[in-house]
Amino acid sequence: MSLFGKIADEFIKRAMQDGAFDNLSGKGQPLKLDENPHEPAEWRTAYSMLRSNGYSLPWLELRKEIEEAVERARSAARSAWQTGDFEFWEKQKVVFQQRIDALNQRIFQYNLEAPSPQFHRQPLNPAHEIDAIQSGDGALSSPAKGR
Repeated sequence: MSLFGKIADEFIKRAMQDGAFDNLSGKGQPLKLDENPHEPAEWRTAYSMLRSNGYSLPWLELRKEIEEAVERARSAARSAWQTGDFEFWEKQKVVFQQRIDALNQRIFQYNLEAPSPQFHRQPLNPAHEIDAIQSGDGALSSPAKGR
């Protein structure tokens, strides 16, 4: 850290100890993060209008749809497993694997549309998903799992 940075840190620490930040307006309130730093400036107004009317970017909508579909597929598979009916489970397991394949195609499409790799979603691994359901873990809850 530079000398200026060290001096600034020390100044801020002293101010905090003296209570200089105790009575700031908006204390305890959520931050208003209305502006997205990743939005191009020339599109900011359009994006703001879309957000205020309940819409978002197409790739974000697709991500939301994928996450909801994943949870529906997992829930249906958990229910089938919990019946204890082995024949029914085997049939539903095939259906679940087909759903996972279709979801992985949608995830691939989403990853192509997402503006940066940091927003990408990992494809689902059918074997891991089935193992998680059968072991009672429910299913892999985080998109980051399996990376």
